[in-house]
Amino acid sequence: MTLDLVVWLLAMFMQSGLLGMTMYTLICLTDLENDYINPHDASARVNKWVIPEVVLQCTFAGILLVGGKWIAGMLPLGLAAWCIRSFTKGTAYTDVTEIFKQVSEEKKNRFIKLGVHLFMFVLTIYRLVNAAVHGLLTDEAKEVAKRLLQDSIGSPY
Repeated sequence: MTLDLVVWLLAMFMQSGLLGMTMYTLICLTDLENDYINPHDASARVNKWVIPEVVLQCTFAGILLVGGKWIAGMLPLGLAAWCIRSFTKGTAYTDVTEIFKQVSEEKKNRFIKLGVHLFMFVLTIYRLVNAAVHGLLTDEAKEVAKRLLQDSIGSPY
């Protein structure tokens, strides 16, 4: 296995986790807004994922940067800086008594994160497939695949 493939495979698993955490907290905030859960449960559910999100986001950015993926690592690095800044300021945690005032701002932040994570997930999957094809196929197999694609492009069907 090539280093490229390992980096993108790890990145795909980390990005999947980040995407899942963001979607879960967004669902919890939406449930609170629609009065399906109480503020205490919503705060506990959202706050439970603050530290894992910060650690996973920093690790994700670090793996991409250490793996030499400079361009792909800049966006997660910016999001990791945002997570660290909100964690050190104490705004990453939701307060039970203030959560109804914070819910629209929190949802806006989560939607921004969701957009970034979705973009990075698509990029990660593309780069993973690219690394797998280039890292695992022999030169002869690459030529066969190239001919197959060229034939399918030139086909009238």
